[in-house]
Parts: sequence; structure tokens; C-alpha cells
Amino acid sequence: MTEMDKKSVFQDFTEKAVQRLKEKKARKTETLYVPSLDENIKIQSLIYPEIVECMEIEDENDPNAADKYSIYLAVVEPDLKAVAVKLKERGEIKQYLEVVDIFDMGEISEIAMEVMKLSGVTGNRKVTVVEELKN
Repeated sequence: MTEMDKKSVFQDFTEKAVQRLKEKKARKTETLYVPSLDENIKIQSLIYPEIVECMEIEDENDPNAADKYSIYLAVVEPDLKAVAVKLKERGEIKQYLEVVDIFDMGEISEIAMEVMKLSGVTGNRKVTVVEELKN
């Protein structure tokens, strides 16, 4: 590869990197149907610090705590945080995160998985090894 080719490859990669960073900053949304509520909810992708925060949650009394927190952060329609405030004011829940218990346990796992897919944490795009041909 000539020096000119290397510069061209570097420039192309840099442009892709800039575009990718812009795309990652934009929140993506997705609408999900929740059978137990017979309602649609809208989730948004999480940003990196939120994902890290979710992954750091450990609760020996609730193995689904990380999933619940990701849902609490991601559900934007209806605004789950606002619902939690109302339920806490009415004495229906003690902690804001308990609002997520409106979903069935299986739904919690499925919604959390969709949040992680939308956020780019999981998915079916895999990095692969490319075999180099020797000249």
C-alpha cells in the first residue's frame, strides 16, 4: 500500500468515525406492545454511562434489578419516572424503581433485552476475523 493509499484509507476511516459518533449520540426509540397491560410503551436507547450504571447494579434480593433499572431509564412513553412519582405519592410503592413491577417478570426480561438491543449492547452484528492473503 502506497503512502497516498494509506492517507486515503485513514481519511475515509476518520469520516466514518465522525459519522458514527454523531449517530451514537442521537437517541433511538422503539415502540413495544406489553400484553399484560394491553398497552404500547415507547423505549429509548441508553447512552454509555447509563448502560454502565445498569450493569453495575447488584441486588441479592432481586436478580432482575439491573433489568428493572434499564427499563426505568428507557421507558419514555408513558414517562415511567413520572408514573413512579405519582405511585409513590399515593403510597402504592416505596421506591421509584418498584414502578417496573407493573410488568410481568417475563416482560421485564424481554423489555430489558429490547433496550439493550436498541442501545447497541446486544445484537446479531458480530465482529469477524478477516483472513489476509499473502502476496
